Amino acid sequence: MATACILLMGSVLAAAQQLYPMRKFDRWGYIDGSGKWVIPPKYQMALDFHDGLAMVKDTYQGGEVWDFINEKGQKVIQSEYFGFGTFLKLFDYKVTILPHQHFSEGLIPASIQILDPNYRGEPVSGYLNKEGQLEIYGYYDKVGNFQDGMARVEKGGKAGFINRNGDWAIAPIFGAAGSFSNGLAPAQDYASGKWGFIDKKGKFVIAPQFSKARDFTNGLAAVWKDFKWGYIMPDGSFAIPLQYRAADSFSDGFAFVTTDKDAYFIDRHGNRAFDTGLYEKMCQSRAFVNGAALMSISPANRGCNPYRLVEDIVLVEDTNLLVYVNAQGEIFYRQDMEEYYSINKIRRP
Repeated sequence: MATACILLMGSVLAAAQQLYPMRKFDRWGYIDGSGKWVIPPKYQMALDFHDGLAMVKDTYQGGEVWDFINEKGQKVIQSEYFGFGTFLKLFDYKVTILPHQHFSEGLIPASIQILDPNYRGEPVSGYLNKEGQLEIYGYYDKVGNFQDGMARVEKGGKAGFINRNGDWAIAPIFGAAGSFSNGLAPAQDYASGKWGFIDKKGKFVIAPQFSKARDFTNGLAAVWKDFKWGYIMPDGSFAIPLQYRAADSFSDGFAFVTTDKDAYFIDRHGNRAFDTGLYEKMCQSRAFVNGAALMSISPANRGCNPYRLVEDIVLVEDTNLLVYVNAQGEIFYRQDMEEYYSINKIRRP
């Protein structure tokens, strides 16, 4: 019995290990929370793990391909076409998954092209499962991630929600919508253009009053009103007043915000997090994912180099120093200066 307990604890600890994409010179791989390389840096690009799978970019016969790997580094879904995204041929369909998409509740949004050149019908979209098979598809214009068992779907210029059977749970009557969390989802009233929050019956429980609104995450939702961002609680009251020029959703207890003069992470009370001098060197930061945030910083006596993003998620070009910060604000991995000099092709001092 004791041996079984030890084995069980070991398997739990192994399952709890988180992996984080990181670049070494011009190749990407994955490190763990101690900064140790777990999947060697061999990809042209590597994205975050969600639901146990991550998208990586490779080169094959001179072309760009994006595949999905598991936490052992094994390819589980491989692209059959070149290009920006994963492309599969299933039945008479060409299925496309773009790099800004990710798995959630075992499914990932996909657009579907019917290969019959004579097809003139409605657009088709759906969801791919982790085996690379179409699980849900229909005449939808665009689909979002499943959360709380429901997914936002757009059709005919309006948004609604479907369930795991692909049936309409909430008819498409909104101008736009986000995702459900703890029974609430942001939705735009079609008539007024204002955003509020609906329950799973499609009824507004927080009245449409905001110019923009994000999903509830970690119990708070970012909202924009009177040209400022703040955060509300599920009862509609403000937890953090309207005061920011930009504000991301909370993740792992932190949200990235900007003011007219500064940019930093805040905690759920609106307090500035990790006030350790790191922000003075920061050039750009991703949100926290799986307990860590990837930042780029400028070395001593140097300014920030230009960087370029795609879909606000894929770090395409950033020649500043890359570092990982954990939920305690501690740097657990920092690129070597040798990499900085080599990538920027500058002479060592």
